[in-house]
Amino acid sequence: MKTRYKAILLALALLLGLSAWFLRNLAAFPGRIATPEYTPTEDNGRWAFGEGTAYRHSGFPTMAEVKGSHYDMGLQYGVLLRPEILSALDAYEKVLRRTAADMDVPFPVLVAGLKFKAKRMARRLPARFREEIRGVSDGSGVSRDAITAVSLMYDVSMAGGCTGLLMRTEEGGVIHAHSQEPYGMGYDGLLDKHTAIVRYQAEGHNAVTHLDPVLFLGVEAGYNDQGLTYTEETYSIREPNPTGFPIVYLARLALEEAATLEEVEHVLSSFSVAAPGGMIWSDRDEARGERVEILPTGMAVQEMEGPILWNFNNIVDPELARQQHPRASLAGFNRDREEMAAAFPEKPAYTVEDAVAFMRARHAPDGSDRTWLGAHSSIANAWGQQMMVFDPEGDGFYLALGETFASLRAVYRYRDDFSRPPEFFMEGVPLEPVVEQAALIKTSIKPEAEKLKAYIALAQEYPKDANAQFLAAYTGFLLGQWSPFNAYAQRACELAPAVPEYRLYAGLANYRMGNLRRAAELLDGICGPAGSATSPDAACLSPEQELYRLTALARVWAGSKPEWAAQCQQEIQAILERYDAEGYYDGAILPKFEALEAKP
Repeated sequence: MKTRYKAILLALALLLGLSAWFLRNLAAFPGRIATPEYTPTEDNGRWAFGEGTAYRHSGFPTMAEVKGSHYDMGLQYGVLLRPEILSALDAYEKVLRRTAADMDVPFPVLVAGLKFKAKRMARRLPARFREEIRGVSDGSGVSRDAITAVSLMYDVSMAGGCTGLLMRTEEGGVIHAHSQEPYGMGYDGLLDKHTAIVRYQAEGHNAVTHLDPVLFLGVEAGYNDQGLTYTEETYSIREPNPTGFPIVYLARLALEEAATLEEVEHVLSSFSVAAPGGMIWSDRDEARGERVEILPTGMAVQEMEGPILWNFNNIVDPELARQQHPRASLAGFNRDREEMAAAFPEKPAYTVEDAVAFMRARHAPDGSDRTWLGAHSSIANAWGQQMMVFDPEGDGFYLALGETFASLRAVYRYRDDFSRPPEFFMEGVPLEPVVEQAALIKTSIKPEAEKLKAYIALAQEYPKDANAQFLAAYTGFLLGQWSPFNAYAQRACELAPAVPEYRLYAGLANYRMGNLRRAAELLDGICGPAGSATSPDAACLSPEQELYRLTALARVWAGSKPEWAAQCQQEIQAILERYDAEGYYDGAILPKFEALEAKP
């Protein structure tokens, strides 16, 4: 009997030990890194291992070619890019720690959740991609679960931005351009500092070249040797499908297997995706391009018909647009960019320089610089870290990298011959120091409370700059830090009272302080005549900002001007019905008013 109890206790102890070991490894990032048994050889800036080669041209991203089976390519990737992998893992850890802090969850819990979701998603991958991950692990010494987590981070987190563009050339060809704006993932210039250019030449498949962060083994931007080019734009929907197929690997699958746009569409339609996305595809050989909007519930294709086609982060297809998250529908970010894109000079044909000019667009039709105006944004924006234009003749691409505002940085031409150093192509565009400083604060890894302190310091450094004051106020508003919000919102409005956003937040600050008459004076008529509420399409404020304005006015006027208050309520209802945003209004905007009305 004692022997039996001992066996049971031993089994329980073993089970508990294994469970603790499993949980400890699941919650660790990146976890233990082993010393691999493989090393590359180096000869004058060219590294080699097996059939793979890597080139490190000083001051530019590493460029690598890997060949063979997917396991062999992964092994070569891990060996050749090990220094870049280890550096990138440090950056990913910082991003994950920042994300954990934002979500108010312990870092090990976030990591365990990421790894669990990624491993579940990876089961849907074709075996060849799982073998490639195993090869990268064997070549780099990094655990397979860490590599899986990073390679699927895009689909698991479902966060990002981006701009896509197609233009017709004078010869009838297609220029394909892209700006990578990793909102929520690109802290501290992640893509700028950790981009690698990798060409996969897999046995039995098309050769695929992509320009993505290290260990992003799917494709967010790339092309194949059949003339197809692909870039992505992130969408936000109400009900994502975390058990679906990862979109980054779906793009790579299509590039490996397809030679025409029809074949691309066939591949895409064969899977239910996890993350929704806008896909821009072009076929250089057939001089065709299209936008593919793919959601877990369906897909829509729009062929390029005119000389230009662009895509941001708003779903265009009317049926699919019903699934867009109201947060994205109500915000002003994409509205600003759409406005600038619509005003871009229309021509029958464009050049690579025109594509760069589009990505650098900063001014609205009224002449205002949207890089430095309230919470507005331009096509060239602070989150931009990669800007690329693929060569319409098929020899490589043009690339600009930057910790912020990448499209405004110097542009270099990269040839398909990776042994050739990139060539200078176009000068960068200088930015005002205050704009540069604000952009670095916005995209830094600092917690939001630390960012507020940095914005306050910036406002004090530039006391006559209205937008520097506004950024301190706006960040205070988002964080519920009412003292800096009140002070800097009013200061911004005093310096530039004609700017609608400055008036809006100054009005809300006065509402917070109980100065209801002054609040009404500032809020009333921002976008229209006094005493009238505006339509949901009011251009000077986003629909979300208009909801704040109308809600404040309805409450201010509830006792003194009930008919005006009722009109505001009608306008609020019209916006909510148009964007199906009642839940968002109740869950995000009304609680902010409860905080505004709380006693200081």
